[in-house]
Amino acid sequence: MVEPRRSVTVPMLKIRRPQIEALTNLSRRRLVAGGVVHLRDAHPERWAEATDEVAGAWVERRLARGLQLGLVEEVSLLRHLEVASLFDERFADSDDAIGVLHNLEELQSWPEPMELLASLYGSPAET
Repeated sequence: MVEPRRSVTVPMLKIRRPQIEALTNLSRRRLVAGGVVHLRDAHPERWAEATDEVAGAWVERRLARGLQLGLVEEVSLLRHLEVASLFDERFADSDDAIGVLHNLEELQSWPEPMELLASLYGSPAET
């Protein structure tokens, strides 16, 4: 004889708005801290003596700008920080730089894209 199936009720996990905001803030703080460490490794000559507060504020501002420009992958955001640190912030926001930073396959072969960006940075702007 076959026994009838029993229905199992699984309680739904509820995440409230304050919990979501707390997790978002934690993720952002970790990304900023990681960005500061990354910059100090990538460009020690510029960032070694900067205080955590100064470097963190710069990283946070540049990450916000990268997100505004459509960079959503962590590797793209970290590379955006590198480009802004090595060249300048205006170039990091340019169409040329953003085009390279959106190409995730190229970003995996870093530093070759940095050589491309250096040549673009040194080229006269086309109007």
